[in-house]
Amino acid sequence: MKKILIAEDEKDIVDVLKMGLELEGYEVIVAYDGEETLRKLKEEKPDLLLLDIMMPKVDGYSISVKMKEDEELKNIPIIVITGKGEMKKVFEETKNIDGYLEKPFPMEVLIKEVKRVLGEK
Repeated sequence: MKKILIAEDEKDIVDVLKMGLELEGYEVIVAYDGEETLRKLKEEKPDLLLLDIMMPKVDGYSISVKMKEDEELKNIPIIVITGKGEMKKVFEETKNIDGYLEKPFPMEVLIKEVKRVLGEK
């Protein structure tokens, strides 16, 4: 079972994402701020990170940079989930992410992107 870490500070969004991913058979863990995200990445070694940009304590962009500089974390794929459409170009230029979804998005779109990034059918 693939493990996905959701890094998102809005509980309602987390609940919807978690339910949809669990229905698809994924194990889901959650972090509500940037510091917790970095800690859980090290502790849990997820197969994928769903990352919001606007996070308390440490923002999503900084998390992506720290991950790519860390030998233990650099190969964990990242899908950014955000309401900030203008950030796509910034992330694409740094090549720190593997996918990008702009909120709101249908669950089917998220599942398709997760499967694409994880190399599943």
